[in-house]
Amino acid sequence: MRINFREILTAGGPVLLLLVALSVYSLALIWERWASYKKTKRGLRSLIPHLRRGISDGNLSELMAACRQNKGPAADVVMASLVGPSHKEDRKRSAERALEREVARLEKGLNVLGTVGGVAPFIGLFGTVLGVMRAFRDLAGAAGAGPGVVAIGISEALVTTAAGLFVAIPAVIGYNYFSARSAEFADELRWLTDEILDLLAQKAGT
Repeated sequence: MRINFREILTAGGPVLLLLVALSVYSLALIWERWASYKKTKRGLRSLIPHLRRGISDGNLSELMAACRQNKGPAADVVMASLVGPSHKEDRKRSAERALEREVARLEKGLNVLGTVGGVAPFIGLFGTVLGVMRAFRDLAGAAGAGPGVVAIGISEALVTTAAGLFVAIPAVIGYNYFSARSAEFADELRWLTDEILDLLAQKAGT
């Protein structure tokens, strides 16, 4: 049996068209977020060895040079801890503010993915309910028709339920994945800035 996508779209009606639009948008957003996270992670991985070496050697100039050489969100957060106010707590607050800005940038659009993942199944179910109502209306208007009329209508109506799940699953996976990566990025930078702040405190005490 050949699948006719035009008939499927017709059967799903406006609800299915809405789900298709949500699917295209969420997949585009997932791709854009993935590219952004990949770039951020690459920058962090290239920066960490230089920072570790500078921390172990107690070399602040090496830390500054590494941040200037590796432009990116991670370097910006570290620089905020290096060139901030002289007091340790003030430096830490400056680094936290920079980190919050970068995490907010990484999490841009994730609320949309979460919303799509949450509402898409209900949109699909709504389309199915409308389709079932239409199937029974067709049955009532077809005198002497058998149950096959209802079966065809219901099978077409279930297309929107399947479409809703098809839209929701990638959106939920993307939301959870990027949320976890954002938290991991924040934790790594917090550990690094804490070590740098301790080093600065030791330097100030000597």
